Amino acid sequence: MITENIHSELFITLERGFLHWLETMGYSLSTVETRRRSIREFLLYLERCEINSVEKITTYKTGRFVRYLKRRENKQYGSGLSTASINVGISTVNKFFEYLRQSEAGTAVPDNLSYLKENYHPKGILTQGDIMVLYDATYYQGHFARPETQSLQRAISQRDRAMLGIYYGCGLRKSEGTALDVSDILTQRGLVHVRKGKGSKERYVPVTGNNLYYINEYLQYGRDFLVSISSFSTEAFFINQHGERCSDQALTARLRRLVKNSSNGSLQGKHPSLHTLRHSIATHLMQSGMAIELIQQFLGHQSLESTQIYTHLANEF
Repeated sequence: MITENIHSELFITLERGFLHWLETMGYSLSTVETRRRSIREFLLYLERCEINSVEKITTYKTGRFVRYLKRRENKQYGSGLSTASINVGISTVNKFFEYLRQSEAGTAVPDNLSYLKENYHPKGILTQGDIMVLYDATYYQGHFARPETQSLQRAISQRDRAMLGIYYGCGLRKSEGTALDVSDILTQRGLVHVRKGKGSKERYVPVTGNNLYYINEYLQYGRDFLVSISSFSTEAFFINQHGERCSDQALTARLRRLVKNSSNGSLQGKHPSLHTLRHSIATHLMQSGMAIELIQQFLGHQSLESTQIYTHLANEF
């Protein structure tokens, strides 16, 4: 957290104008607050470098700012800044340069800073179109002659839709989803109770719309059918045809099957995992303008810095 105050009257004016510009551009209050912290750190850095005008902000000095961020300690946790946090700072500086180009016409502004890329592209974020393709693939039916086989396939398809509802619609981690019990699905309240979150933290996650319908459909029909054909009893939410709790490997295999059944080359090329679904919903929520603090709560992140990666990802996809 940056608590120092800017002393330069020019920089105070630029900071105020930049934040107002972001508000007029339609950024959420939480995003503006994140940008405020980042731009203040940049302007304080310029002051320490004895830079007191826009004309003196050089590409060399802004490049040194990235070096400073790489070396700076995380003031909350004591370790270095994550790549995600550094990229938030870079994104803010680049956005500030855009503001200067518009408001300080005729003044030379440094080139945009390059992002640190190692943490981003492996995420394989799915588009909302990709998600629709996955849901459509759950309705794929093979040609089964025996009615009981058809009923099993229908139950598994309902479980597949519930799986997407939990891992995409609710953004749960792999282990959080497989640890769910039936009693954790509060359909009347539209909530999923995550009892075994990361760091032993529990939280309630909202589930609405089609995802709530699919989860309820699986509970009422698909899961009941799987229970009826098994001799094993469990309170697990996700169960297999033997009545046993599904492992994350089993659910991952089902996701791969959906991707294959979709016959969509673009989706198949992304090789999505259950965790990809979590990254995707977080990015889509950020793109929709949801406050970053609410996304932090939704995902169960202990630190806001862990959530800030999606500020960058939302601009990439």
